[in-house]
Amino acid sequence: MRQLLDRKTDSFFGPLRYLGYALLLAGLVLGSSPWWRTDAVDKVQMLCVGALLLLLGVLFKFTFHGFQLDLQHRRVREYLSMFGLKTGKWAPLPAFQRVRLTSHLRTTEDHDHEHGHTHDHEPAASVMWYTIGLYSQSAEPDYELRTDNAEEALKTLHLLSDELRIPAENTLSSPASHL
Repeated sequence: MRQLLDRKTDSFFGPLRYLGYALLLAGLVLGSSPWWRTDAVDKVQMLCVGALLLLLGVLFKFTFHGFQLDLQHRRVREYLSMFGLKTGKWAPLPAFQRVRLTSHLRTTEDHDHEHGHTHDHEPAASVMWYTIGLYSQSAEPDYELRTDNAEEALKTLHLLSDELRIPAENTLSSPASHL
């Protein structure tokens, strides 16, 4: 049995995470320009701008939400990972009886408000969101994990079921959901 289950769920910046690639490339080009440009350019300034763009690229590309189950210490948390540092409060792990996968249409804006961040762009169209609910005694889930990736949702459903040794319920109706 694993002692720590760690799953990335979604990007903090949503679709803007792809901007990270452009920022990384621009940072590399600008940061290396003092070595290949021959005109009078402030080398320190170009290095600083390049380093800043590299840093922003890493931030956009590698900042994400995640979910951890610490089976050894019987605790659970949803976290934000930024520059490899994970922040989020641990909560005691209840005695789960089952895990259930459901899906529904949600707007990106709904997701952003739930996680406490906003973006200065027009709201995106509705997208399919997948929820993995962990249930103990009540009809409502004690803990929910959300993602916009169907394949990851299915993997997580089965992984949680196996690791916690509880039944898995897949309520998705499409044939692809029964992988």
